[in-house]
Amino acid sequence: MRPLSAIDAIGPAWNHTSRLLLAPRSWRLVLKIGAVAVFAGIGGFGTGSFNSSHNSLRNMHHMHSLPFDTATLAAAMAALAALAVLLVFLFFILWAFFFYLGSRLQFVLFEIVLRRDTTVAPIWRRYGAATWHWIALRLIFVIAALLCLASLLVPAVIQFIHMLPHHGAPPPDLVTLIPAFLGIFASVFLVALLFGVMHILLHDFGLPSMALESTPMGVTVLRVWNLLRAEPGQVLLYLIMRFLMGLAGNIVASIVIVLGALFAAIPFGCAGLILWLLLRHAGFVGHVLIGVGVVGLGLAFLVLLILVSIMLFGYLVTFLQAYALYFLGGRYPLVGVHLEPFLPPPYMPPGYPPYPVPEPPPAPAA
Repeated sequence: MRPLSAIDAIGPAWNHTSRLLLAPRSWRLVLKIGAVAVFAGIGGFGTGSFNSSHNSLRNMHHMHSLPFDTATLAAAMAALAALAVLLVFLFFILWAFFFYLGSRLQFVLFEIVLRRDTTVAPIWRRYGAATWHWIALRLIFVIAALLCLASLLVPAVIQFIHMLPHHGAPPPDLVTLIPAFLGIFASVFLVALLFGVMHILLHDFGLPSMALESTPMGVTVLRVWNLLRAEPGQVLLYLIMRFLMGLAGNIVASIVIVLGALFAAIPFGCAGLILWLLLRHAGFVGHVLIGVGVVGLGLAFLVLLILVSIMLFGYLVTFLQAYALYFLGGRYPLVGVHLEPFLPPPYMPPGYPPYPVPEPPPAPAA
């Protein structure tokens, strides 16, 4: 397979995705591969709510003002500590589950896009051992990123604490405080951006060698580094185009989902209105049926919205996976050999002699 530039790989990747998802004209296939693609992007998550934490602090302050004795207060604090430990444990279990699921489905999506094999279960079983090597590499990467961020944030927090007024000292000057905050924010943003780019490179160019050759972590990272060092301009252009296409795809998918939800709400709303008109005078039983019907219509609308979102965003993630493979295929023969039959012939200017047509084999002698 000939090497494709970051621009030339867009068209073949789009055609490849269309052949994989749209040509069979099966919404079940689009939903299945879309679900694989969406969950393959799940490598970790975090939750947080400022309002909930603010309310909790306010409630704790209110509880502190109540006339609790020491034993009751100690029991309440112990219960809160146990609840916090339980929530942290459950969060870690849930994060580990999705981290493993996303890591293994990344191999499944790679195989689906590369070989156009849509049988998920055999692919899932095939990459059981390789998944653990990939998880180890990703964990090392995450730990390195957290250590780098901590090396920036911990001194900044300590400096900020020292800048706070103590024992009636005057507040710090905003002229010195604001630039310090901007510098910290810029440093954290640059480190996060750097590790984000490194993660994309590892996923797009490192995972294929782990999947096809079971390369160890060191060899995988070295291959990514060699590609980056050999063609830094093309890799940079690839990252820019990948970001722009991902951003545009997310915007388009979000607009389609919002408009589709508005149009889909019309029949669901009409069905709820008809249900209310028919049963509003049916007494208690009618009111119960109205409530059940409205809840059922709401759940059906939510399920429809989730399915459409999975298919749209799954198509986008599948296309980005195909784009990575077509860019890598000309530089990694084990990938290119599977994509070569789907590439169009190279463009030839007018007047250029066409490819020679092979002569048919001679007829066997009578």
